[in-house]
Amino acid sequence: MSRDLKLFLLPILVLFAVTLPHLEQGEFRRDTVVYAAVGRYMWDGGSLVAPHISPEKPYLFGANLIAARVPSILAAAGAIVFNMLAVRNLGTRREAVMSGIVLALTYEFFRRTREISLDLWQLLFIMAAVWLIASAIRSDRIAPVVLSGIAIGLALMSKPLVALVALPMFGIWLAITRRAHLIIWLVLGALPIALVIAAPWHLYMYSLFGNTFAHQYFSRQIEKVATKPAHRSSLYYLQENAATYWPWMCALVYACYLRVRRSTQRRPRRDFFLLGVIWIGLWLILLSSFSEKKPNYALPLYPMLAWICAWGICRIRWPKLANWYERGLPGVAPAAVAIFIIATLAPIRFHEPPEKNWLALIDWIKAAKIDSAHVAHASLELNDLCYVYLKTGRWMKSFSSAESDPAWSRLIVTKVGTASNPLLDQNPIVFSSGPVRVVSMAR
Repeated sequence: MSRDLKLFLLPILVLFAVTLPHLEQGEFRRDTVVYAAVGRYMWDGGSLVAPHISPEKPYLFGANLIAARVPSILAAAGAIVFNMLAVRNLGTRREAVMSGIVLALTYEFFRRTREISLDLWQLLFIMAAVWLIASAIRSDRIAPVVLSGIAIGLALMSKPLVALVALPMFGIWLAITRRAHLIIWLVLGALPIALVIAAPWHLYMYSLFGNTFAHQYFSRQIEKVATKPAHRSSLYYLQENAATYWPWMCALVYACYLRVRRSTQRRPRRDFFLLGVIWIGLWLILLSSFSEKKPNYALPLYPMLAWICAWGICRIRWPKLANWYERGLPGVAPAAVAIFIIATLAPIRFHEPPEKNWLALIDWIKAAKIDSAHVAHASLELNDLCYVYLKTGRWMKSFSSAESDPAWSRLIVTKVGTASNPLLDQNPIVFSSGPVRVVSMAR
């Protein structure tokens, strides 16, 4: 195995060390339970092309946690690889490997591997495009710019529209690095290819669901992210990073201090520090303008934050550190393996235990040999509905649909909430655990 390959595998090994231990812990929660339910339904008999949340409702976007989380880990590993390849095109091998290690050990990055994360898959494809643009900056060739459209198209298949934001950012990069003559190929090459890659699935979904698809996938998502009343400060992402980007915040501050203090800089086409600052600044402006703000939306920031940290770390004037670099970072691989073994064997709980009330409901349904397809639901959240499907393999029907079903068991799963629930007031309760109730409408 070549020296370069060994070095480039170190960040992947580090990532595995912090993500694989106790991968089976916890339970399906939040978006993960929804995506897992979509996946299981598609595999069990739904369309493998058109995701559904149930036979009654399209939702655009072996049920075990390891199977659910491993793809996210692989997406994160791919993002690290493309991150290092991009830096290698613009900087040194040392800077590339260090950027990979920083990204692998960024908490807000690697913790996304503990869920089914479309944001990680989107980041993987965006970083593939970043690598191709970095290659174009280095080689002054048209082909990488045009081919970046493939990666952008795949990112558009992960989440709607967001990846298109990268194209004008790439245009700014090309202008700054004196490759302005390549910008036209973002418009004539990359953009059309991205649309060609993404269009067939979108058109197929529209042919199946018509305006329902268009409203839910585009209008509703845009309304959800950009137009609903803001509940968080416009400085949310700065505050979050100030609180969570440790220990790398020290390297980030040092790199910025060093950059301001130094009078001589690299040529623009090798200045990945500057390119990273531009990327981070533009993404922060975009994300901060949205009314909905979540930590996972900030994932595109972390690769370029790793670039800046790596730039600073590789300029620390300490002979022993320089010698460690030259010797190929000895000790990193054994340390990663040791961390993995210790974290795996130690009785550490990384996730909350399964929610006992819903587990009790599943046990009750199985013990009573009730077919959940003949059970109705009312006043439940989407996550609750998906959880029951994952555990039973059968979708509960909505109350309105169950009323016209002759096989309906007359059982309704509902929850106690802050508002009055007529079902609980007017019907006998046959199961109760925490806020979860099952009422019977049998006469």
